[in-house]
Amino acid sequence: MASGSLAIGFMVPGLPTLVSSPFDCESFQPNAYLKIDKQGKVTVFVAKQESGQGVDTALPMIVAEELDVDFKDVKSEIAPFGTLKEGEHDTGGSQSILDMYTKLRKAGAVAKAMLITAAAKVWNVKESSCAADNGEVVNTISMKRIKYGELVCQAALLPIPTEVTLKSPKDFKLIGKSEKRSNLKDVLTGKAKYGLDLKVDGMVYAVVERCPVMDGTLVSFDDAAARKVPGVLKVISYKGTGVPMHVRAGVAVIATNTWAAMKARKLLNITWDEGKKNNESTQELYKTFEARAKTKPQIDVYNKGDVSKFAGQNEISASYAEPFLAHATMEPANFIASVTGNKCELWGGLQLPDWAVNTIVKDCEIKKENIKVNLALMGGAFGRRLHFDFAIEAVKIAQQFDKPVKLVWDRTDDIRFEPYRPANYHALKANTDSKGNVVAWQHHVLGTPVSFMTDGPDPKNAPEMDGADRGFVYDVPNVHTGYTPVDFNINRGWLRSVDICVNTFPVESFIDEIAQKLKKDPLQFRLSMLESRPDFKTGDNPGSLVQSPSRVAGVLKMVADKIGWKEKRKPSHYIGLATHSFIFAKSYAAHAIEIELIEPKKFRITRVVAAIDCGIVVNPDGLLNQMEGGLAFALTQALKGEITVTNSRVVEDGFFSYELLRFNEMPPVEVYVIDSKEEPGGVGEVGLPTVAPALCNALAAAGYRPRTLPIRNEGFSWV
Repeated sequence: MASGSLAIGFMVPGLPTLVSSPFDCESFQPNAYLKIDKQGKVTVFVAKQESGQGVDTALPMIVAEELDVDFKDVKSEIAPFGTLKEGEHDTGGSQSILDMYTKLRKAGAVAKAMLITAAAKVWNVKESSCAADNGEVVNTISMKRIKYGELVCQAALLPIPTEVTLKSPKDFKLIGKSEKRSNLKDVLTGKAKYGLDLKVDGMVYAVVERCPVMDGTLVSFDDAAARKVPGVLKVISYKGTGVPMHVRAGVAVIATNTWAAMKARKLLNITWDEGKKNNESTQELYKTFEARAKTKPQIDVYNKGDVSKFAGQNEISASYAEPFLAHATMEPANFIASVTGNKCELWGGLQLPDWAVNTIVKDCEIKKENIKVNLALMGGAFGRRLHFDFAIEAVKIAQQFDKPVKLVWDRTDDIRFEPYRPANYHALKANTDSKGNVVAWQHHVLGTPVSFMTDGPDPKNAPEMDGADRGFVYDVPNVHTGYTPVDFNINRGWLRSVDICVNTFPVESFIDEIAQKLKKDPLQFRLSMLESRPDFKTGDNPGSLVQSPSRVAGVLKMVADKIGWKEKRKPSHYIGLATHSFIFAKSYAAHAIEIELIEPKKFRITRVVAAIDCGIVVNPDGLLNQMEGGLAFALTQALKGEITVTNSRVVEDGFFSYELLRFNEMPPVEVYVIDSKEEPGGVGEVGLPTVAPALCNALAAAGYRPRTLPIRNEGFSWV
């Protein structure tokens, strides 16, 4: 036991209890979240995948709070794949804090309890006479202290408690205090190893020429010229796959370096069979949307009351549209695979590694028990690595070569062949009474569903309806919402803020439009339909989510107050606002945006105010990062983000044609947080949905109502 460490196992649903050996305190199984060495250094194994959102800081903070240690003595590591319950590595939907908060608090509390018990035995006193303080156990009678590191081997021999007492939030010392990113220095100095940085012994490189049309097939290829490029080792082909990832048929060049592989790829002479869906375009898609929006929704989603009773009564209607969007991560897709005999080893970033492994088992015919996964940092994800088409490609290539293969997508590959946020269209209609109250609301959502990609066509399923279903937050007595799926031959996937972002833009724009036509104050108009409605469940099951109109109203009132909604404005200055509930992350946000109109349809964003109510905040610095980054991401979408398709091919090919927000375009932003004792909610996606409608509502106040994104397509420009 002289060189041991204490690895803490604790009772977590679905995880086995860890067992220690009386002879070696390093013998705990490695499926825990927490380890303490003899120097008192704490390692927290982070289950969630780090892609810039800060889970490698926030999650260890939760452990450190209950463990009562100095955070500078805590380091984080990626929890090795296979050491946790299936699905616990999954990262998405702003669920990391929600999923891990209580588990990690218990982890820290269990470890602390065992250390206190060990110290009590050393001193031969009652445990109640001992307390934890900053990495030490204190004897409250004699005031003697023992460092945690000196107790690890004694603690390792103790039974693991099944019940522990957690701190009261009023006693928190770390949670709620800002901590800079734990790996910030390594990121800034280039020491952090992302997937693109990884190298393994004997590794070679591969790039792929993919069929330009999804679900097309390879007819033939001539690689004679490509094989003459120095460094090229082999050219191979593989078949595409269907659901869930829709990997395209491809021809891969394997070489000793990426330059040779990319040069050789240009010399390939390939004949493809593009199939029958090779002439689809976004231009025609929107014509289809517009035509089908005039018919009844294919699927009824939510009915309350009877909207038909008010047909034609003080009717207001409008249509809104949003394009396909790319994830456009800074780190292009990449992955390493090695297949030797029946063994497969993988290296790279995955948001859903269990789903990836299970799909590789099916698509590549490798037994699950023979697959080893080494997870890596991701240079941005935004939902891109919820999909894992690149991982399947890497395995298919490695199956035809006897060395580890690193597949690299270049920027054009990354923009043209990824799964895009679905294009969508919205037909809205409202009726008001003689007092200007909304008495009926209809929302017909038309979309190109992700579920058609992952599960195949299902005409009875209504996806992408959050915010336009039973969770519709405004107090309207008669509501009908429906969905019409429209298939389209490019791949689709989930993108940061998913359908809540899709539906908040039309809902918050239309609410504003109704207020404008009724000559009502847009703030008070919203509040009248929020403050009159109590919290309500969005389903009939005991576990159904609860919608809180009062918390939605709370963030709205905060941004209005902070931006000076009631104050006199400067000439040519206009303010728009929007609010929403990110219900499945149990968080609420609002934005108020002030613009200066320089000339017709030309403006400057002079100020942005954001408010969020996400319950208890673990790391305020991380929250600020997410809200500011969310603003930049959402402004890209509002101003200029768009994927267009001609002949079933994506037109955009990089950051010059799929433009991101530039530094000089980022407006000043203030972020305010509602002080709350509610359980922590998610933050990563919550700051996006209200940006576009707040901006468009400001432009509408100036006399110009945008109804399609990006707004530059309607002739808007900005400075």
